[in-house]
Amino acid sequence: MIFTSSSDELNKFCGEINQNSNYVAIDTEFIRINTYFPELCLLQLAYKKNNDKNIIVLDVFKKEINYQPFIDILKNKKITKVFHAGRQDCEIFLNLFSFLPQNIFDTQVAAMVCGIGDQESYENLAMNFLSVKIDKTYQFMDWSKRPLSKSQINYAANDVFYLCDIYEKQKELLKKLNRNDWIIEENQKLTKKNTYDHNLTSIYKKIRFNKTSKNKNLIFELLDIREKIAKKFNLPRNQVIKDVNLINLIKKLPKKFEDFENIPLFSKNELKDIYAKKIYTIIESFLKKDKIESSVIKETNEKLLDIINLLKILLKFKCNEYKIPTRLIASNQDLEDLILNENYNIPALKGWRFDVFGNDAIRLKNGEIAIYIGKQGLDLIKLNK
Repeated sequence: MIFTSSSDELNKFCGEINQNSNYVAIDTEFIRINTYFPELCLLQLAYKKNNDKNIIVLDVFKKEINYQPFIDILKNKKITKVFHAGRQDCEIFLNLFSFLPQNIFDTQVAAMVCGIGDQESYENLAMNFLSVKIDKTYQFMDWSKRPLSKSQINYAANDVFYLCDIYEKQKELLKKLNRNDWIIEENQKLTKKNTYDHNLTSIYKKIRFNKTSKNKNLIFELLDIREKIAKKFNLPRNQVIKDVNLINLIKKLPKKFEDFENIPLFSKNELKDIYAKKIYTIIESFLKKDKIESSVIKETNEKLLDIINLLKILLKFKCNEYKIPTRLIASNQDLEDLILNENYNIPALKGWRFDVFGNDAIRLKNGEIAIYIGKQGLDLIKLNK
């Protein structure tokens, strides 16, 4: 194992990867304390030659590094880039290099496709595939602090040491299950820039507030503008607008700008000077919209919920059949979109997901099939219309 901050060492190591391996295991250690975008601290790479693992741990924090040899590896489609839960790693590379790695394999995604858990940790996969217990002592440490101890460096190296073996075991299992096409489709998402657009739905779910169909769009609009400000100034969300202040604004919904200005909202006064009027315009627009009778909303929501619950039963039934987590096929929002418009551009109606679930979901919605309780549990039956 090499621990270095030398660009020459990185260049030499990347040359060895090109000569000796068709894949490289990659991990990063970073901090995300006072910034929106993660700051890279360590870069770990590993490859195998004649069954021996070669590892480099590159200390990059606040250092001038010539990344070009590594960039060439990331762009090389003939070399598979192996990550575990690699979204944040890829996001770092997108911010650093303005492009995304090509030919990615994510072991966390592969585990779901193989029917092994739901968003399994690296630690769990090492135990599952290799019967190895990984020490996670430094999982939440501040990787910007120097000097690094020998045990910290070894911890970082282990994050790619076992990744090589997990990858090889998963490749064998995927071939056995005949799901190589599935994993190719899933991993391609990590090579698309729109994958790294802020996910407002997941942020929305974390807002602890009495959310209704009436205020949902307003909350999304406010979250969206907060996200854009955070990105622009490279600030954590709560250093732009805290969740509690956002909730307070939604509760009060001031009808006058003067009242709006008196509500504590922005974490920094300079942001208030720039964005106060823009945010109030969102509130003002919301208040001007025609109100829908609450009874109509309630009736519509109840009908929608009944159909969603039926699709959830079908989704669970199909996922149990293939031994995969439901989140891999469709979210609640996907099911709602499918009900409202079966031509909606959702993953469940594309590729392998359509074969596993989407086709039957449309048939169920259209009354072509039904779910019934058979001798072995739930089953599907074709209806004669």
